[in-house]
Amino acid sequence: MSSTSRVLNTEVVFDVALEAAKNITAPLRTGGQRPALISIVFAAMSLEAFLNELIELAQDYDDYVDPLPAISSFALLMSDLEKVQGSVETRFNMAHWLLTGRPFAKGEQPFQNFKLLFQLRNDLMHFKPDPLMEEGEPKPTLGIISKLHGLGILNDSPAPDSNRSWVHVLGTRAVAEWACNTTSRMTTDIVSKLPESGWKHTVEEVTKVIRTIHFPARQ
Repeated sequence: MSSTSRVLNTEVVFDVALEAAKNITAPLRTGGQRPALISIVFAAMSLEAFLNELIELAQDYDDYVDPLPAISSFALLMSDLEKVQGSVETRFNMAHWLLTGRPFAKGEQPFQNFKLLFQLRNDLMHFKPDPLMEEGEPKPTLGIISKLHGLGILNDSPAPDSNRSWVHVLGTRAVAEWACNTTSRMTTDIVSKLPESGWKHTVEEVTKVIRTIHFPARQ
């Protein structure tokens, strides 16, 4: 194996998301909980970190005299895709294709929630102000909020949301827990599909925390 020493940070990043979710003491679907935003952003960040470190560990194992062809192909092609700045969704799809011979099924879990998580992260990171509506005038619903409604994790306060930001609506403990669980399930799915090898065993060892489901399912 390569003599390169690495400090792996995926679980450090995930722990920020996890602790933010655990620190929310409000009822499950009470909106306006700012730590939920931290959980969303850092859960997504930890998935990106996981994929980057997965690629680097594959490169390390590719330095063996007789590496598995699957590891060599993964290390080479995923590294090339990173250089051309492929989207996170594209990179995870390519990883799945290299490991299984097919991309993720887009309408199935965990990929469906993975896409929602990154759309939500992107909407937060490229924030646009809500329009100010007159009393009684219906407020446009952000696309991501419409998609999340079916999960039963948004603010369920009986008070009207007409004058609240969409950030208030998604800032719930349920959303924070969902974000962490989405990251755990996506990581588990990828790790389960790695070929039996020292690479897989190393990845399993360094992803124990992130692959653990820390919160009960809310669906």
